[in-house]
Amino acid sequence: MIIHSCSELGRREKQEDAWGLGDAILVIADGMGGYEGGAAAAQAAARAILDELGDAAPDLDAILDAITWAARQVAEATSGGGTTIVVVGLTGDDRAVIAWVGDSSVLWVGEGESERLTTPHSDEHGRLTRWLPDEPRADFIVIDLDEGDHLVLCTDGITDVLDDEEIAHLTAQDDPARWIVDEALDAGSSDNCTVLVYRHGA
Repeated sequence: MIIHSCSELGRREKQEDAWGLGDAILVIADGMGGYEGGAAAAQAAARAILDELGDAAPDLDAILDAITWAARQVAEATSGGGTTIVVVGLTGDDRAVIAWVGDSSVLWVGEGESERLTTPHSDEHGRLTRWLPDEPRADFIVIDLDEGDHLVLCTDGITDVLDDEEIAHLTAQDDPARWIVDEALDAGSSDNCTVLVYRHGA
C-alpha cells in the first residue's frame, strides 16, 4: 500500500482542511466558517473518524456510524462551524468503501481510465446542501480494486480548477499529491488544497 499526501494553505489566510490516515482509513475534511468554526470542525471530524474506526478494516455500517459520530463531535467542538467529510475504508478483500458528505471528491484511476466516484452535495450555485453537523446524511459506494489502481481524495480547492483527466494524469508522477496541489495552485486555486493519493497493491 502506497499513500501520498499534500496539504497547502494556498491563497487563503487560514487552513480549514484537515486529513488523517489509519491502517485502513483515509479521511479528508474541508471546514467552513472561519478558523474558530471551520478549522475546528474539520479537525474534530477527521479525528473522530480515526478514533471511532481504529485500525481494523472497516465495513460500510462502521463507516456510516463513524460519520454520524463525527457530526456529534463537530457540534460539540464548534459554535456554528461546519465541515465536509470524505472517508475511504480499505476492507482487506480488494475492495474500498467510500462515503461522503459535502463536496470533497474521490477519483478512481485505473489503467488508462478514470471516474469520479462522488457526487457533490451542492446546488446549482455551488452552495453546500449537506455538511457536518447540520445535514450529515452520507452517500456511499463500494468498489473493487485491482493492483495499481489509484484513489485520489481531494478538497474542492483542487477540483474547482483541475478536471478529472488532469488529476488522473498526475497520478503517474513519483509524488502525485504534491504535483496535484502544485498544479491546482498554478491554475489559480483560491482555496486550501488537500490531496491524498492511495495506490492499491504492492
